[in-house]
Amino acid sequence: MIYLQLMFTFMKIGLFSFGGGYAILAMIRQEVVLNNHWLSQTQFMDVVAISQMTPGPIAVNAATFIGYQKGGVFGALLCTFGVILPSLIIMLIVTITYLKLKKQKWFMNVFSKLRLLSVGLIAAALIMVFEDAMRDWFSGIVFAACLVAGWRFKLNPFYMLIAAAIVGMLLG
Repeated sequence: MIYLQLMFTFMKIGLFSFGGGYAILAMIRQEVVLNNHWLSQTQFMDVVAISQMTPGPIAVNAATFIGYQKGGVFGALLCTFGVILPSLIIMLIVTITYLKLKKQKWFMNVFSKLRLLSVGLIAAALIMVFEDAMRDWFSGIVFAACLVAGWRFKLNPFYMLIAAAIVGMLLG
């Protein structure tokens, strides 16, 4: 029964999420931490960190990791399949529709509204992660240093990740 629950939960997440990986985090948290109690908030934040560090889309990585924790290899496969299947079907339909209606003004207005929705979902994910990640002044200093290094000096995120990990191990 857990396998069906995992797959349908991640199909729902995949179906109702727009805007990419960071926008989907709020919905994954809602389903996994608050509704189903499969993970604690701390465990979920660990999943987010691991999902960001591993190659691939964050939503797929999170689904795979959560599925593995709850149902082993088969659970990981079902969650991964569940989270990508709705997007695959939707993109096939959207592509076919787009090719047929791309010159219609009302159709292009729909796409502009979806962009606004994506910004709101990303902001919700940012607030959620920010509240949990800023536990003390040290975390705030590391965040500020990475923000400045990335924005002002265009430092590669990989190097910031390694530097933050080293600083955290030595001083955290």
